[in-house]
Amino acid sequence: MKIISFCNKKGGVGKTTLCKNVAYKFALNGKKVLLIDLDPQATLSVQFYTNKIVKDVTLLKMFGGFNVGINNIIQKTKYKNIDIIIAGEELTKSSTILNNLYAKENIYKVGKNIFDSFNNVFLDYDYVLIDYPPTVLELALNFLIISDLVMIPINNGIGSYKGILDLKNTLNHICRQENITVPNLRIIFNNIKEDEDTIEIYKLLEEEKLNGHLSQSIITNSKSFIKTENKFNSIWENKHYWRQKQAYEELIKEIM
Repeated sequence: MKIISFCNKKGGVGKTTLCKNVAYKFALNGKKVLLIDLDPQATLSVQFYTNKIVKDVTLLKMFGGFNVGINNIIQKTKYKNIDIIIAGEELTKSSTILNNLYAKENIYKVGKNIFDSFNNVFLDYDYVLIDYPPTVLELALNFLIISDLVMIPINNGIGSYKGILDLKNTLNHICRQENITVPNLRIIFNNIKEDEDTIEIYKLLEEEKLNGHLSQSIITNSKSFIKTENKFNSIWENKHYWRQKQAYEELIKEIM
């Protein structure tokens, strides 16, 4: 079982889209996938809803006296081989709840404890894919620091570059505090238009010695793909978008 996180401390860079399409491709390849949505906006969750999804069963049901096990909050999606732990507005309360329930020195051990306690459940999956909000607080950090890989989507904007630096600094700080190794980081240019200049971002990444973390794959922009996103479809359900599919194929090879 491999934990892959999709995160950048900047919104609008395509974290959810990247997470969703990687999940679809893994599932099509016969891999069993568990999605964990940690974004209170629940965009990922909405795209996997069925009429049997219980919409108030988020990860927070494991805290605060509910005494609910992880197997009770994992729900089936409409797609074969993909299960999900959904998000919801209540996740905005996660910092308050964790700080009230745990001593300061134990705050960042919660995620590992969950995985250790329910190891048999998680080992039933080939991949656990986690989607994050731009605001990375205690709950999100718990899962980031135990990830095998953190995928960081970036575009040609300085904001997404700043989001990488902020994320790297936060991870370095928490991992040093917890005396654990910083997860492997992989940066990927996502939703890039043909006329967009990414040279300056490449230079900035090189200055920070982050260019070695760059993915060989680049996900290009497609106007028709955006329309498809609005209908909550996957590129794998459409005979078009061959450029995006090819880039995702290459990305999957890198991840595996």
